[in-house]
Amino acid sequence: MYLKSLELQGFKSFPDKTKLIFERGTTVIVGPNGSGKSNISDAMRWVLGEISSKSLRGTKMEDIIFGGADSRRPMGFAEVSVTFDNTDEGNKLDYPGDEVTVTRRYYRAGESEYYINRRACRLRDIYELFMNTGVGRDGYSIIGQGKIAEIISRKSDERRSIFEDASGIAKYRHRKNETERKLKTTEENMTRVTDIFAEVESQVLPLEKEAERAKKAIELHETKKKVDVQLWLFDSERLRVDIEKAEESFRNSTLDLRLAEEAIADYNAQSDRLFEESQANTAAAEEVLERIRALEKENYERDNQYSVANTKIANTRERIEVSQRTVQEKERVLTAETAEGDRRRAELAVLQDSRNELEAAHTKQAEGAQELANRALTLAGEIATALADVSERETEVADITVRRKVLENNKVTDSDKNEIMTAEIAEYRKISEGLLAQCTEKEKTAAAYQAQVDEAAAKVAAHDLKLKELAEELRLLGEDEADYKVQSDIARQRMEAFRAMEEHFEGYSNSVRYVMDAYANGKITDRDGRKCGKIYGPLSKVISVDKKYVVAMETALGANLQHIVVEDESVAKAAIFALKKAEQGRATFFPLSSMRALTVTAEMEEAADCRGYVGIASELVNCEDKFRDVVSSLLGRTVVFEDLDTATEMAKKTKFRVKVVTLDGQVINAGGSFTGGSVKQRAGVLSRSGQIEELGEKLKVFTAKLEELAAERAALEKEIKTRTDERDDEANRQGLLAALQGGEAGEAAQLRAKLEANEALIGKLNADFEIL
Repeated sequence: MYLKSLELQGFKSFPDKTKLIFERGTTVIVGPNGSGKSNISDAMRWVLGEISSKSLRGTKMEDIIFGGADSRRPMGFAEVSVTFDNTDEGNKLDYPGDEVTVTRRYYRAGESEYYINRRACRLRDIYELFMNTGVGRDGYSIIGQGKIAEIISRKSDERRSIFEDASGIAKYRHRKNETERKLKTTEENMTRVTDIFAEVESQVLPLEKEAERAKKAIELHETKKKVDVQLWLFDSERLRVDIEKAEESFRNSTLDLRLAEEAIADYNAQSDRLFEESQANTAAAEEVLERIRALEKENYERDNQYSVANTKIANTRERIEVSQRTVQEKERVLTAETAEGDRRRAELAVLQDSRNELEAAHTKQAEGAQELANRALTLAGEIATALADVSERETEVADITVRRKVLENNKVTDSDKNEIMTAEIAEYRKISEGLLAQCTEKEKTAAAYQAQVDEAAAKVAAHDLKLKELAEELRLLGEDEADYKVQSDIARQRMEAFRAMEEHFEGYSNSVRYVMDAYANGKITDRDGRKCGKIYGPLSKVISVDKKYVVAMETALGANLQHIVVEDESVAKAAIFALKKAEQGRATFFPLSSMRALTVTAEMEEAADCRGYVGIASELVNCEDKFRDVVSSLLGRTVVFEDLDTATEMAKKTKFRVKVVTLDGQVINAGGSFTGGSVKQRAGVLSRSGQIEELGEKLKVFTAKLEELAAERAALEKEIKTRTDERDDEANRQGLLAALQGGEAGEAAQLRAKLEANEALIGKLNADFEIL
């Protein structure tokens, strides 16, 4: 390894890029004082990792950047690159490549960059690369002015670092210090972890209480959300009714205005005609003037009516604007609640994913338990082998002991020895026969236990597979149950909202609500303070219509649906008196004693034979008999047809003498006028009861389905519990059988070892007997 080149740019007195190439041998740089010779050694020291600006003969690191001159602007950075040859196998740097180029760049803003072979690295990497080479920032290869005296005068430990660097152990001491520092940091971290564990354990109980409170808060929030939805539906329906009333009032005002304008035009024409007659007939001038004065007075009254109508129109428009702003606010609230519902469904999906992960973890734990059981079997076999080795050693001890005794007995006489050995051989043969029988029995028992272990393992695997299938069924069942619960909650909230609207007469005029509330509180009395007769309620409350006729009936009845059905005329007068006294507006009443049914005309009988005929409107309405005259008086002269084409065909045939309403709400009035257009799909006052019944039926279906799903869930959970218990019992049985099999196999191996040792001893005794 030798220095090949040194490249400087912006470093101290080298503003231009300067490259110094060092050939093999000795290179000497000479020059007068102040020419920059020391800047080259400073650059060498700096690029190799020097971080002390004092060692570089400066006060701060920014001093190494060229500061400018009269003809040169200051540089924004300083960069030095040094290149070493790395082909010497005996002294090469621990870095791949035949050349190693180290680059250091420093910006005036204080940022530093380090590179090895143009790859970004850390200062620490450069420091460790040149450690033990004597070239690094603390190396002895670069010695500046006065450094030799400084090295000699250093303390012993500072001189030792120089010798360690020269001897090549500085790197290992550095690694040792780093390792000790990391160990100390790890110990401190472990102490902190222990403290954290202690702190967390002390917080577990309070957190459990907090969790209970959080669950209660979630339940209360769900209840609040349901109530908010009901309130929103309630308010939305009330606002819709107010808007409809305002629109209807606006239409009525427009019609009144048009009639007033037509009347004014008629009166103006009549006034002109009368003026001409007054000029032609002087004798009747006075009479004409009187008539003109009367007509002018009437015209003045019409003008007043026109002004009042304009005022009503302005008020109505203001109410429409207020209602529209309220609707926009409610739509914003609906959007927020919809977003909240989406977030809750996302949370439900996350919880379901968490449950799936827990089930997967359970399956993994079961597999771990199975692996532990298999490991227990392996350990049992190893224990049996160890016992066999122990038995073998015991047999060898016995063998040695026997042989020692035999040799001691040999000291007697040869004939005694022969007799003793013959007896011993016969005795050992009997022992071998017994051991062989016991070993065979144990091996047979162990094989039987192994078969039972395999059978139990197969049953456990079957139980695991079935449990996985049941868990998947339970997950799907939970998803279905959640869907039905959401639909059930929506249906229940809508039904409760409609019921609340029915109870509070939402959608009806203020006068109708006031009459019904006053009647319920006993405040409807006659002028003498006596309690009046019975008030049955708005017409929509006493009749019902099949779903397919609802649009037609609401169109045909119109505002009559809000008119109040009462017992007789006295009740109507008492209610009107109460409205007038309280200044709560006007209302229309249908006394049962004064309402009369309408008879069928010849044109209606003729219409019954036309194509598309459905029936007379009054006959399509369901109600009690006492209300039949009221319904007939309102709908007795109205027929219902399937569509506008068939209705038009019938109207032309009957010369437009019959009022017709179609199933989709289009009207042909008697006289030939047509009324129609789009019909808003909304919940009218007539269709509320039907919707409540429909929602009730849906709720029953959802409830039955939820009960069915709950029963299926309970059955699945019971089956899972049963399967789990059976699986655990079978696993326990497998472990017990494995232990028994291991014990029997160990005993069989021990007996087999004793048998082999006994046979070996017999062979040795026979050999000794032959020798004797």
